[in-house]
Amino acid sequence: MDQPSPPKEARIARFIRAHLQEILQNWDAFARSIPAARYLPAATLRDHAAGMLGAIADRLDLPAALPGAAAESPPHDGFESDTQAGQHGAGRVGAGFSANDTVAEFRALRASVMGLWAASEHGRDLGSEDMMRFNDAVDQALEESLQAFFTEKDELAHRFDTLLSATPDLHYITDVDGLVLYANKALAKLLGPPASPAVRQHLGDFAPAFAAQLRRDLRAVAETRATGRGELACTLADGTAHTYRYILLPVINQDGTIDAITGTARNISELKASEAQILRNAYYDSLTGLPNRILFRERLDHDVRRAARTEFALALLFIDLDGFKEVNDRFGHDAGDQLLLQVAQRLQACVRATDTVARIGGDEFTVILNEVSRIAFVEVLVCEILADLARPFSIAGKEVHVSGSIGITICPQDAHLPDDLLRNADQAMFVAKHAGRNRFSYFTPDIRDSASARLRAIDQLRQALARRELRVYYQPIVELASEAIVKAEALVRWHHPDGSLVLPQHFIGIAEETGLIGEIDAWVLAQAVPCAARLGELTGAPFQISVNKSPVGFTRRVIGHGWEEDLALFNSAGARIAVEITEGMLLDDSPGVRDKLARLQKAGVQFTIDDFGIGYSSMAYLNKFKVDFLKIDQSFVKDMHTTNPRGQIFAETIIMMAHKLGLKVIAEGVETASQRDWLRQAGCDYAQGFLFSPATTEERFAQLLQAG
Repeated sequence: MDQPSPPKEARIARFIRAHLQEILQNWDAFARSIPAARYLPAATLRDHAAGMLGAIADRLDLPAALPGAAAESPPHDGFESDTQAGQHGAGRVGAGFSANDTVAEFRALRASVMGLWAASEHGRDLGSEDMMRFNDAVDQALEESLQAFFTEKDELAHRFDTLLSATPDLHYITDVDGLVLYANKALAKLLGPPASPAVRQHLGDFAPAFAAQLRRDLRAVAETRATGRGELACTLADGTAHTYRYILLPVINQDGTIDAITGTARNISELKASEAQILRNAYYDSLTGLPNRILFRERLDHDVRRAARTEFALALLFIDLDGFKEVNDRFGHDAGDQLLLQVAQRLQACVRATDTVARIGGDEFTVILNEVSRIAFVEVLVCEILADLARPFSIAGKEVHVSGSIGITICPQDAHLPDDLLRNADQAMFVAKHAGRNRFSYFTPDIRDSASARLRAIDQLRQALARRELRVYYQPIVELASEAIVKAEALVRWHHPDGSLVLPQHFIGIAEETGLIGEIDAWVLAQAVPCAARLGELTGAPFQISVNKSPVGFTRRVIGHGWEEDLALFNSAGARIAVEITEGMLLDDSPGVRDKLARLQKAGVQFTIDDFGIGYSSMAYLNKFKVDFLKIDQSFVKDMHTTNPRGQIFAETIIMMAHKLGLKVIAEGVETASQRDWLRQAGCDYAQGFLFSPATTEERFAQLLQAG
């Protein structure tokens, strides 16, 4: 049986195979003229070109169509969906080629083959049928390449749309007039469906109020080719308010023209809200919503400058609440916060919108009154504020009472600078508070002088310990039955640099206000503990010294002093030290105070209630807290032998009550023998006063003790 003869190789197919490298070189030369391919490596330019030319040659080797069937398309064997031409077209999308660039490549391919053929030995010996079949093969490759090109481009566009729609940001492409060419899903949702398919949507349609701004920015980008940026705050169709930050970028064509603008917009509403909250936290009090100290100072600076430009005065009020600490301690910090909030509301209700109410710390408020034409108006307003603050506050279903002390200073009469005005108002408030509270005081030069003197005293007191100017004196406490010295009270004295001896009543109040009292109390205790030990050695029996403990040391931290240091001394001293506390301490039933009292009692310390009878103690408190001694205040002792018989009645009642409770009684301020005799007859246990001895040094006290 005869074997079939091999197919005859077409002339052009044979030519393509023989001159493949020359054709590819011409291909490269043309491709370099395409802007997108200018910097691509040779391997990328040729990619599938050799395989594609081989497929064209194979196509040309196929038998020609039968006569009468010339109108039919030749079979597409060898040109499947994943052909070299198709891979070439898909690859050109990623390389940045346009469809026109891809068509131009195939035109160059055709021209390269024909040019090389004409220059070869074959010359013009090419039949029309060969030319037609060659053109048909090239067209078929071009068709597959373009089909793959557009398929890849659609898929790429779909991937980019999926990517851009996966974020809540708005991504878009518009023409230079702002008509939308592309919108991702987030923007499309905001734009909504177009009113008519024939009407193109504008970028500003999702925020009509800012459409003019967007048109202006788009025009500027198109004209300057610079990146445009902006923000817009809008209310969307659902009624929610949002802020968007957007960016616009020009799309520059190969010929240098701009026919599109692309960009993105991000919803920064949460960022804006956070920035606003940060700004508010920096300038406003978080509890009351009033301006804080920083914003108050800025407004005071501004208002002082404005007052200097006008004929109107400015008044600054410094308000401190009376009794706030008691409310805070008794009802808790939550109740204190509610009180401060209600105080802020009442203060705001008293002033004009042009005035400023600020909370500058704790229970301290300030008020800036602008455009004051008559000082009398300030006084009327201050009286209204005092009346409002004196009205009961309802806190957690309970009625709470406080008041206010107000200092007033006027600009420019009193001062021109904000710092001076604030200092003046603070000093005037201090005067109002010490004059009895629930009142106001104008600043005067005398107040400034007094405040300066007080500051000097504070500074001198701060240095008194370091300079060893303080001394501990001891006043004997005698047993009335035997008139023997059995105890002593440690009393601090200040040897002032001017040579005077300053008694406690002239500096203890300042020490308590400044926090120095803790350091002073600790120093007195440190002197009294070894003194008690030395006096005990002198008498051959334990000797007790009473030390005063300020309420401040029980209720809050004080400067340069720790409670644990005191406790260590009390533990070492035991019963040799008694602590004198005021009646007010018994009223403070806070856990911190109870714990400190309990720890002292555990250490063996005894307690004396000082100045009993002039405070607010009750039988319940005396029973609740373990107390060892009561001190009859010297005012009752002084009135014993006067025309007022109540002095004896009060003293006698205190003695009887104390003995019923198992307490010992000490009378202080005993100056006469008749007072001593009456107290002994009434059953009083101990006494101290000038009749026996004033407070004296340890050396002199030891001599008294030895003398009996």
